[in-house]
Amino acid sequence: MGSSNCQTTKVSFPDYLGEPAELPGRQERPRPARIRDFAHAEWLAVAAVCLGAATSQVDNGVITVAYPRLVSVLGRPLSEVVWIGLVPFVTLVATLLLFGRRADSLGRKKVYVNGFVVFITGALMSTAFAKTFPLLLLGRGIGALGIAMIQANSVALITASVRDHQRTTALGIQAAAQAIGLAVGPFLGSVITPHLPVRFIFLISTPLASLAFLASVLFLPRTRHVTAKAPFNVLGALLLALSSAGALGGLTLAAKVGWSPNALGMILLGGVSTMALIGVERHVAQPIFTPRVFRRTDVRVSIALLTLSYVAFFGLLVAVPFFVVSDFGASARRAAEATMAIPVGLAIVAPFSGRLRRRWGTRMLTSLAGAVLCVAILGAAVAPNGKVVAALLVLVGFAIGIVNTTTNAVVMSAVELKDRGLASGTVNLARAAGSALGMALATSVVVILQNADAISLRPVIAILAVAAGGVVGVAFRKIPRDQ
Repeated sequence: MGSSNCQTTKVSFPDYLGEPAELPGRQERPRPARIRDFAHAEWLAVAAVCLGAATSQVDNGVITVAYPRLVSVLGRPLSEVVWIGLVPFVTLVATLLLFGRRADSLGRKKVYVNGFVVFITGALMSTAFAKTFPLLLLGRGIGALGIAMIQANSVALITASVRDHQRTTALGIQAAAQAIGLAVGPFLGSVITPHLPVRFIFLISTPLASLAFLASVLFLPRTRHVTAKAPFNVLGALLLALSSAGALGGLTLAAKVGWSPNALGMILLGGVSTMALIGVERHVAQPIFTPRVFRRTDVRVSIALLTLSYVAFFGLLVAVPFFVVSDFGASARRAAEATMAIPVGLAIVAPFSGRLRRRWGTRMLTSLAGAVLCVAILGAAVAPNGKVVAALLVLVGFAIGIVNTTTNAVVMSAVELKDRGLASGTVNLARAAGSALGMALATSVVVILQNADAISLRPVIAILAVAAGGVVGVAFRKIPRDQ
């Protein structure tokens, strides 16, 4: 009698995805049986991906805060020191889609886990050669290759680890982890970096990366579906790298140090490479951009929505500190705290986006989020003080969190299992594109207003509402009524 009550049914989760795929080279390490048979194993997998999502955000935030100290210690101008952050960004956007596509055939867990090894290797190299600037930049680039391997597969791994009805919620939790990393990074950097030798700044995020590596090995399921191994499109890969790195890197450089010849040259390189890439992709047997993925309207619309929302997001991250200092006399610390209201709002709402989507539907929820985003930004532009601005920015975070998680879920539901690595890389590249565009737009308008001796910087906030209006228009006109 007692033995019958103690019997349990062991389930190999996720059973609905079938057996692990046969992979080329070294096989992926399976989860321990105890983890595999755990009733909530899917949420352990989500937790592992969340740790990875936070790692890159923390690293970027720490380095951004450390720029003034790096300028002083390294004895180099800001126009050079800024490349300590720009090289990783350029490397990341240049390789995101490539690692996403290769993971579809090599195994997503394998690429993801190895990404932490590469990232930590780059961090150690940056630490060892912190006083030798070219080698420091090389170390930062190597670390960014690891981040690209991680980010290119994060959304795909979550999609493969949870059931369909849990997908939006799980992606919302991952978005919350990114937002927390975005908020914690600058705070952690401001607290720790003044008390560390400058070379150890590059190691601050490695404990989190090490924990994420261990969790990924233990908690992530092996890849179930892969694409057939095909010849690597070397020319297409090179042009894609030059296209994304040139255009987005140039915009980011312009946002940091102005529209210098270097920034304009990078953007020109990106434009020329993009035109060449389009021509190459039409005539190769194995294009990087698989047509069956991008022919779907819901995929294209979701990518557009994600990009527009991140234009508003990162435009505000740049503009708000200037705005509250100029118009309300806030301190630099208060200005930084105001911008953190956006990731805080995103982190709060993102885990609930799945429930909201099931209740309201994709079209209605996304259109409503776009309207809230637009109204909140316009409200911030006419707000009477910094506290009201911060409160409205929490609403901005709510709206961006909903758009982010909903569009991710739509894309990952629309593509075939074997294309989810490419789709995962694409949504992360869309975020990067929106971020670069938003920062460049906000910086340019701030500089124009300051040079014109404008009495207020409210117009730069109001201009960002245009991107929010684009979210409303695209969502309402292009998302089918039944979604």
